[in-house]
Amino acid sequence: MRRALLLALVVALVPGCGRLTPSGRGTSATGPLRVWIMEPGSPDLRTFLTGATGDFEAAHPGDRVQIQFVPWASAHDQFVTAIGGGQVPDVAEMGSTWTPEFGDIGALEPADVGAGYVQSLVDGATVDGKVYGVPWYAGARALIYRSDVLASLGQPVPSTWDELLRVGRAVRDHTALAAFGVAGNAEHYVLPMVWQNGGEIASRRDGVWRSDLTSPKAVAAVQFYADLYRTEHFAPAGALSWNARDVRQAFEAGNLAMMIGGAWDLRAVLAAHPELAGKVGTALLPAGPGGDRDTFAGGSHLVVFNGTKKEALARRYIAFLLDPARVAAFTGKIGFLPGRRDAIAGATPADPLYRTFTAQLADHSRPYPPTREWGSFEADGLFTSAVQQVMAGKKTAGQALAAVAKTMDAAFSG
Repeated sequence: MRRALLLALVVALVPGCGRLTPSGRGTSATGPLRVWIMEPGSPDLRTFLTGATGDFEAAHPGDRVQIQFVPWASAHDQFVTAIGGGQVPDVAEMGSTWTPEFGDIGALEPADVGAGYVQSLVDGATVDGKVYGVPWYAGARALIYRSDVLASLGQPVPSTWDELLRVGRAVRDHTALAAFGVAGNAEHYVLPMVWQNGGEIASRRDGVWRSDLTSPKAVAAVQFYADLYRTEHFAPAGALSWNARDVRQAFEAGNLAMMIGGAWDLRAVLAAHPELAGKVGTALLPAGPGGDRDTFAGGSHLVVFNGTKKEALARRYIAFLLDPARVAAFTGKIGFLPGRRDAIAGATPADPLYRTFTAQLADHSRPYPPTREWGSFEADGLFTSAVQQVMAGKKTAGQALAAVAKTMDAAFSG
């Protein structure tokens, strides 16, 4: 549905071209700077962001800023509608997988990104050599595990897929816990395994993106993930429909020994269950057969919309939000990290448990293919639907991924 909306928008505004062109329909030169920020889900974070905006106005007499908080669930469609109606904001926070989508159709102004940012975050905002968003905050998922459970079994922290199997089987066979948080509705768990197995999700060939998910390494990775559920029984039957939040809740409840999660998950787990302090550990994701431990570099970019009449003000405001001290204060409240390498160390909590997430993001993370179509793939559940079919035994990974690749290639060619 979202892909149809976006394609209809492109066709309507730029027939025969495939890119938006500056229309002069952007926000007015008068009035406040219009800023869309994703709903933070916390009164404290709302207060922080509105307070930071007040500080900006105080430091820049005459500049006014109006923040609108937009729910994540509806944000993509709101962007599409705003572009189609010529009512875009001047500045917005944008999920990192959406930035190339809207940048590619010409809806965003190229960003001024200096040196020092984590490269995977910059790559995720880059289309045809142009960067369309400045990394604001970011995070990467690593392995979170019950250190007391593994110690009681005399098992090491798994650092490879083979070790994950051995440790998981020990947990399964000798405890009442589920071994590992396999989740059917969590593409950020399974897709990085393609990288870990030495494969690619998609690549650009002769100027056109093409799916790589039918490669033997990609197929084997998805089959391995599904088999952790289907044949190894590392997760309960209900995990077929689990998402990342469900996995965390199972871990919090003491029903799960190992999970994939971010610093935000660890923070939530320990806040809700302080009795787990000293019983939880973190590690880089287990490496696949090729030795790769990469995961998805997620987070948000700050973008300026094409057609704004307040570009200079927009860039002043973004620069203000990106002040290192301000970013550190904000990310510290949400369990994420700054996008700049030189700011990450200072923003990492002193607790050594959190240093793992810093290393995972800085040294072992990648963006998904920065294509116009990616956001629609996720929104339509293209990957999760296929993985669930494999987990349920309705299709092999090869069969499911052949259908996924066909859909991807049709979208890339359209």
